[in-house]
Order: sequence, then structure tokens, then C-alpha cells
Amino acid sequence: MRVRRRGATRAAAPSRVRRGVLLAELLCALALAGLLAAACGLALGGARRAMAAAEARARAERAGREALEVAATLVRDADSVTVLGDTAVALRTRVAHGVVCGRDAASLTLPPPRSALHAWGQAPEAGDIVRVLVRDSLLGTRRWVESPIDSVMERAGESPCATGEFVATATAPRLRLVLSPGGAALGSAVVPGSVVRVSRPGRLALYRGGDGAWMLGWRRCAHGACGAVQPLAGPLRSAAQGGLRAAPGSDGLRLAVRVPGLEAAMEALVRRSDAGR
Repeated sequence: MRVRRRGATRAAAPSRVRRGVLLAELLCALALAGLLAAACGLALGGARRAMAAAEARARAERAGREALEVAATLVRDADSVTVLGDTAVALRTRVAHGVVCGRDAASLTLPPPRSALHAWGQAPEAGDIVRVLVRDSLLGTRRWVESPIDSVMERAGESPCATGEFVATATAPRLRLVLSPGGAALGSAVVPGSVVRVSRPGRLALYRGGDGAWMLGWRRCAHGACGAVQPLAGPLRSAAQGGLRAAPGSDGLRLAVRVPGLEAAMEALVRRSDAGR
């Protein structure tokens, strides 16, 4: 017969160890993970959209600046500038300059292009305009007279341009500019040593490319007709949306362009050089 001692404690029952995860806890964890993933996705999407918008704006600003710089360069050094309906500009860009070393009734002869008496950026071509600075025998003032070029040919180093101040270039080939029938109007005031400039007529305007975008282009014009367009910069807005605007003023030519993606116009004031004066 067992006798329980007074004060003896009852043996503790073994504790049950909790194993696994409840379904409710798993669902909560999945919901939190989904919320975090969605928040991260929204943040990344917003950052990506902001970066794309910044890149698009940078491209638009770059296109606008490039269009203004190209147009300003052409206008600044042009021999003449004419605004056509405020959406296009007719220009005569300078091709060559120097002095006349010989002339006859229908042509002018220029010294060799590598001599100190003649320089060019491009070779003169038919359709270009030759301008000669002459002195008025009555008033004593100087003025420009001009004539279109009918053809250009190279001639060997013989007279003219083989005597006097041109003797150093006697053996080098030189250019003979055959003038259009109106060239006889240059008159007898054009003599060897007269300053001459050759300019190329053209037009700066908007055109629509094959992809539908509006671009700034250049058309070379000869004998009153303009040829194929050459792309310069863009894309810009259409002419109706103010893609290109030009306005003459007392302080120079004001140019403005509008590009897709930017509300405000980009503007520049161009002061012409003395190229054609």
C-alpha cells in the first residue's frame, strides 16, 4: 500500500510541440508579399515612365536646338535672305570668294582655288550666282552687280591670269565662269582685280518625310527651279503648328521652331555677318 507523501508535487504532463504553419498565416504572408510586389512594380513603372519622358524631352530639345543652329548658320553667312510667308526662307549661301583675274564678253576667269586670291567652300556650279563689286565712275561709290552662271569649266594656265599680279599662278589651272545671257549687264566696270563672290540660291523650309515626321530641309534652287530636298534637322511640328517661323526685324532675323513634346517654342535671334554686304 502506497502512501502519498504530503507536499509531494504532481508530475508535469509533457508539453505538446507546435509544428507547421497555419493556413491563415500563410494567406496573410502571401497577401503582404503581393502588396509589396505591386508597390515595387508601381514604383519601377513610375521611374521608367519618368525616365522615358525625360529622354523624350531631351530628344525634342536637342532636335529644336539643332534646327535653330543649322538655320542660324545658313542665315548668318548668307549673301541674301528673303522670308517667304514666314514659314520658309530663301537664301543665297556663299560658295566662293576672291578676285577676277580676267574677263571677256561672256565669262569671268578666277585664279586657281588654292591661291591666296581665291577661296571656296564648294566648287561653283551652273545655276549659282556670281556677284562682282564695281565702282560707279560717276558717283565714285561701290555696288554689287550680279549674273547667273550658265556653266563652269576649268582652263589651263595660259592668258588671262598670267601677267602682272597673277603671274605667280600662271601655270596653274583656273576656273572660267560662263555667264547666262544676262551676264553682259556686268559692264565694263568689271576688271581684273575686282572682288567677286559666288553664292548658291536655295530654300530653307519644312517637308514631310517618308515616316510622316516633319523635318527641316534645304532645297537647292537654280534658274528659278528648286531641286530635291536634303534633310537637315528634326523632327519638328508641321508648318500649320508653327514648326518653323521666321520674321525679319531691325536687329536681325528672328527664328522660332516648335518640336513635338514641347509646348513652348524655341527661339533665336540671328544677326547677319558682313558676307553679303
